[in-house]
Amino acid sequence: MDYHLFEDDNLNLDLVFEENELADFKEMWVAGISVENMAKKMKRRPSEIALLVFDHAERNLITKRQQGIYGL
Repeated sequence: MDYHLFEDDNLNLDLVFEENELADFKEMWVAGISVENMAKKMKRRPSEIALLVFDHAERNLITKRQQGIYGL
């Protein structure tokens, strides 16, 4: 049996980001804000922000931080 990511409809993940959200995310990433705190500020689930980090890291749209996703 294959495993499909996010197949459970009960997760209700919103994986669409507006341009202003992306700009806010990049600012917070550079500032060293943790994924948890980004999620609170953006009124998103931490898993949505973590997936955005993964997407941007894979595409080299953000640079690696010394403190990683945990931030300050």
